[in-house]
Amino acid sequence: MPAAYWYSGLVIVSLILLILALQHRKDWKLLVLHLSIFSIIHPFEVFVLATKGYMYKPGILIFPPGADNFLGAFISDLFIVPASAVVINAFSLSWRSTLCIATIFTCIDWFFTVIGIYQHFWWKSIYTGVGLIILYAISNWLWKGLKKQQQSLPFRLLIIHLTYFSLQSALFFVVNRGGQLFKLQIPNFQFSTPEIMAILASIYQLMLSITVVLSIGLRMPWLYRTLGIGAIVAVNWAIGYSGIFLPQVEITPYHLILFPVVAIALLIILFRAAKLDFLFP
Repeated sequence: MPAAYWYSGLVIVSLILLILALQHRKDWKLLVLHLSIFSIIHPFEVFVLATKGYMYKPGILIFPPGADNFLGAFISDLFIVPASAVVINAFSLSWRSTLCIATIFTCIDWFFTVIGIYQHFWWKSIYTGVGLIILYAISNWLWKGLKKQQQSLPFRLLIIHLTYFSLQSALFFVVNRGGQLFKLQIPNFQFSTPEIMAILASIYQLMLSITVVLSIGLRMPWLYRTLGIGAIVAVNWAIGYSGIFLPQVEITPYHLILFPVVAIALLIILFRAAKLDFLFP
């Protein structure tokens, strides 16, 4: 069976699990939790991929080099792993059930290496199981915080960041298609590998996320909020001026401003649906 079928199956199972959880709880905070889990694990995933811990082989994106590997990471980070955490919290599963789910994922990790659609280097399947147990504990803490009537300012800012970062990252990857529209590189560096580009993209997105979170999550006059727009424009000017931004088609770094605009719009819609009054206090 082609690798693409297995990875597509993970996406389908993830969507089914998420729909079942939303139908059971009827609470859009679960989607906020889902996206937050992505933002927790994806930077760690980029680090593991950059240090050649393992490689995904979904066989979907042939070009550019390395895009297929990171597509596999997005399928794991944005779909199946967060969906499992959402199900655990939506159905209030016991720790025994949680350990069983972590064990199942550990077995899937091992099975994918056996059939050749995923390859380990220094990573081991047991690391996946241990990491998931820790992640599920974090997700339980986040879910309890989301259900509270009153949340602290640090928690609200954290949730805004985690949700916004995931929306922005997903848009960044889907629209750019793994580097077909533009790349981020280290200027005057001869070897700009996909891993280095992914690290630069994560740093860039983190800078935007911090700017957005401070602009829409803190209580301040609207005039000061507009400074966030200026900061985003300045960041995009800087990556263009310094040569970090490398267009593959006729675009400029200022086109990247559309990412935070769309991500903020989606964030507002989701938070209203989830009844989270965290934005623009």
